[in-house]
Amino acid sequence: MPRHKQSAGEKHATTVRAEPAWLRQSIAPKLRLAAKEARAYFEGELGKSGATFATWTVLATLKLEGPMIQRSLAQYLSIEGPTLSRHLETMERRGFVVRTRDGSDRRAATVELTEDGEAMYLEIESIALRSQEQMLHGLSDDDVSQLSKLLQQILTNVGAD
Repeated sequence: MPRHKQSAGEKHATTVRAEPAWLRQSIAPKLRLAAKEARAYFEGELGKSGATFATWTVLATLKLEGPMIQRSLAQYLSIEGPTLSRHLETMERRGFVVRTRDGSDRRAATVELTEDGEAMYLEIESIALRSQEQMLHGLSDDDVSQLSKLLQQILTNVGAD
């Protein structure tokens, strides 16, 4: 009896596996996309005033935490030391921050906001608040609170807090 020979299309059809349903519900791609799009939106809004995301993160951190040793600031922001150094050089030239070195350890520079840095922080803060409002449009206060708790739990689960 002659055997039926499979066409290339039939061979492919028999080797394609069913799509794992969990992939459609996976949270990781949604988190990545939400973070990417939110940051792009915020950077666009910051760019309209001549500010950058890097400037905002440094100013906001120093406003929140006060003066910090440069190495600690880099760790806090989860960026490499040389990257932070480049940002700080620009910010120092613009008069937003000042770095001072302790006499006992010349390698440890303390970074703090200047008056111009405080003023720039206030300008950028209004952009950050408007951007956050836009990103959270349509969510209730309870939704935002729940989202914050859920994201914190994810961070805790992966050891990032």
